[in-house]
Amino acid sequence: MRAALLILLFSISFQSLAQLGGSSTYSFLDMTSSARNAAMGGDQIAIKDGDLDLLYLNPAILDTSMHMYLATDFTNYYGDINYGYIGYAHDFEKIGMMGFGVMYANYGDFTRADANGTIQGNFSANETMLHATYARGFGKYFSTGANVKLIYSQLADYNSFGIAADLAATFYHPKTNWTVSLVARNLGSQLKPYVAGQYEALPLSLDLGVSHKLKYLPLRLSMTIVDLQRPNLAYIDPTNSPPAVDPLTGEVTEQKVNVGDAIMRHFIFSTELTIARRIFLRAGYNYGRRQEFKVASRPGTVGFSWGVGIKVNRFVFSYSRATYHVAGGTNQISIMTNLGTHVKMPKRVKKEKTKKEKPTTDG
Repeated sequence: MRAALLILLFSISFQSLAQLGGSSTYSFLDMTSSARNAAMGGDQIAIKDGDLDLLYLNPAILDTSMHMYLATDFTNYYGDINYGYIGYAHDFEKIGMMGFGVMYANYGDFTRADANGTIQGNFSANETMLHATYARGFGKYFSTGANVKLIYSQLADYNSFGIAADLAATFYHPKTNWTVSLVARNLGSQLKPYVAGQYEALPLSLDLGVSHKLKYLPLRLSMTIVDLQRPNLAYIDPTNSPPAVDPLTGEVTEQKVNVGDAIMRHFIFSTELTIARRIFLRAGYNYGRRQEFKVASRPGTVGFSWGVGIKVNRFVFSYSRATYHVAGGTNQISIMTNLGTHVKMPKRVKKEKTKKEKPTTDG
């Protein structure tokens, strides 16, 4: 059964790699659900401290410290769009740790009209993703994991089904508090396209993350390098940046991409300060997001994000504010709790918890 799963995942991987270079479907898979993740700039894959809310980004962080944890997220996006995530992890006696999650995106209701502008009623659009997670440790410091995703999308009268996988590997050293993760996300394909015969690529991303929690200061510093499979993430708008034309020869001069800018578009920087083990102050800077969405005449705080978390008894509440455009930002709320606080845990869960450093963040 394991061999069959590996063959399926690798075959999906090669098919996805062959589809690079064009636009993708199921873009909601790249939305930032967790408030902690959003506050730290997004794509935080190198944090292994028992935070179940980051499991959908990096399946390799799953371990028994997440047993019976429940995470819920809600995002108030632009317009009437809202989306959220619900995750749960459980330690099964014969199988081991498993994680499960549901992500949804509701784009609201729209007015339907024909080519002449005649109103013909309303229609809606929404998308859903279900995932199952399994991870396994190797030695003291390494772990690997996989998410298997089932995707359903309905846009007016069109609908589509898809399957995808996330493959991840993580190095975590509890004494030095260094974490390094490599994640290949959304390896997959449409099983049923919106239009028969017209298959679209999924939003594939190969990400590398590094984080370090300082020894004598309750501060975590993180850096993520996203979309390693696409060296150049820059886009030149031909409308706002038309190519130069030589007035004498009429020759069109090819527009050059700034190498430094192209490299920096891959980077996300973030920090998290813990106060009294119960209050968490977070901030992030997403260079690529700033370059893509800022208005040249008024860049403002586009690309910056911040947030706060507080631990109250068995609950961890988190809030974030991320700016995508000068017109405004997004507000996200997350709540995580341990349902097993008053439930007797399996012996192996207790044993592993005693070996691990006590979580000081959302875990």
